[in-house]
Amino acid sequence: MFAFFGKRILILIATLLLVSGMIFLVLKVIPGDPAQIILGVQATPENLTELRHKLGLDQPLTVQYWNWLSALVRGDFGRSITYDVPISALIVSRLTVTIPLAILSIFFAVVLSVPLGIYAATHRNQPGDYGVMVFSQIGLAIPAFWAGILLILFFAVHLQWFSAGGFKSWTETPLGALKSLLLPALSLGLIRAAVLARLTRSCMLEALGEDYIRTARSKGLAETIVVYKHALRNALIPVVTIIGLQMGELLAGAIVIENVFNLPGLGRLVFLAIGQRDLPVVQGVSLLIAFFIVMVNFGVDVLYGVVDPRIRLGYGKELRG
Repeated sequence: MFAFFGKRILILIATLLLVSGMIFLVLKVIPGDPAQIILGVQATPENLTELRHKLGLDQPLTVQYWNWLSALVRGDFGRSITYDVPISALIVSRLTVTIPLAILSIFFAVVLSVPLGIYAATHRNQPGDYGVMVFSQIGLAIPAFWAGILLILFFAVHLQWFSAGGFKSWTETPLGALKSLLLPALSLGLIRAAVLARLTRSCMLEALGEDYIRTARSKGLAETIVVYKHALRNALIPVVTIIGLQMGELLAGAIVIENVFNLPGLGRLVFLAIGQRDLPVVQGVSLLIAFFIVMVNFGVDVLYGVVDPRIRLGYGKELRG
């Protein structure tokens, strides 16, 4: 048990170091001088040299990376070139939009997909099964931003149940803030639900064809117990994997959706920072997204051991061997 978690933690640390190094190097080779952006095109060479020295840009890349990494460990992401405020403050203010949006999106995806996948598997080659497959195919074919536009046209313009965009603060009106996130979360969740529904159906069909399912049925167990206790638990492992990967994709997908719905979230922040050449903000947000993805994958690995103890026990035997 301890070996299983210890190995995963070491992999987590190594992955974070590798990802941080890649982000640092990629943004360093992008054309553009932060000192020139701050001071403008009319800045004198002397002023540029002085500012580069103040920002540490005249030091070797290894020293710059170490200083940046050391600051990150202390929670210091640096300062924004455009807003001249700590990047951590910008990120925290945007997370109140992006995190609830991601949670709502994956909630919609799981609530829609898992029951549909189970229903399709238990009604194979019947009209309900074909209906789920049609829904899945449509969901895979429609981009998230296009789904968002269609939802705006129907629910905001035609029915006028929701606003077409914008966000109301959680402190001002929690229900209004939640309502502002429903359409963008649904547009992101529908695409993920299409993938998960197809995967759940496939995994359930495979599990229902196993010998232990036939044994359970021969013992006279109720079909609901066979499906939900025996088959579903074994079918959940690949589904949990994809859910974990989709959680990371949601932050990237939020960049487009937050611009479609004009939400002041993390995606819109990095979109504006790219246009403004505010590379420290892009660097900080990119690292945060990468950290989130790595942590989600770590959580999925740990969840493997909870859902299927054979993975945890098998790993321990390999270490002892």
